[in-house]
Amino acid sequence: MLQIRIGTAALVAAVMATACGSSNNLTGAGGSGAAGVAGTTGVAGNAMPTGNAGTGGTAGGAAGAGGGAATGGGGAVDGAFNGTPDAGAPYATPCASTVKNKGTCMTATDVQCANTCGPGRIGYKNCNCYSDAWDCPRCEYVPGDYSCYRLPDPPEACPPEPETDSGSTLPMVGSTCTRAACSPCGSATLISYLDSAGAAKPGFCICSSERKWTCASTSEWPH
Repeated sequence: MLQIRIGTAALVAAVMATACGSSNNLTGAGGSGAAGVAGTTGVAGNAMPTGNAGTGGTAGGAAGAGGGAATGGGGAVDGAFNGTPDAGAPYATPCASTVKNKGTCMTATDVQCANTCGPGRIGYKNCNCYSDAWDCPRCEYVPGDYSCYRLPDPPEACPPEPETDSGSTLPMVGSTCTRAACSPCGSATLISYLDSAGAAKPGFCICSSERKWTCASTSEWPH
């Protein structure tokens, strides 16, 4: 009987050891399961590239489109009539009324100056004294919109005006006009107007906002 009891006790101990071993194995399996969960967290980490600012890149393209619009605006400005393309700036000192191109001056004492020119005196001529003679070569215009002075092709002759004291019916600078605004008229080769001194000249005229004729020779007209 003693041997049987000892055998029974040994069997119970063996069963308990087996049970404990099985429990340890289950714990190990649980640890593997925990590692699998950590792997799932790793997948969430892969979401980082999803944050690529591809959409932001699209926004950048929109900015580029804005630049294109600015270019279009530049094109619109370029389409305006801007007068003499290589115009600089008038000298700071106005010329005396006696200063004329090729007129006499004193190189040692006379300083550079600017004369007015063109229709309505809106242009300028920079004058320099070289070898005791004034050099005022051309009528220039500061950059701006001179669309009102754009000549039609072909130019239209100016309408006859009431006869002046000189017996001419040509438009005279400073006289009253009724022609529509921004409608230049005249001719580059034919006598077209009278200057303020009454001299007949070829050139072009326009009716100013003050309803007065303002005219200029072909070389001084904005072009």
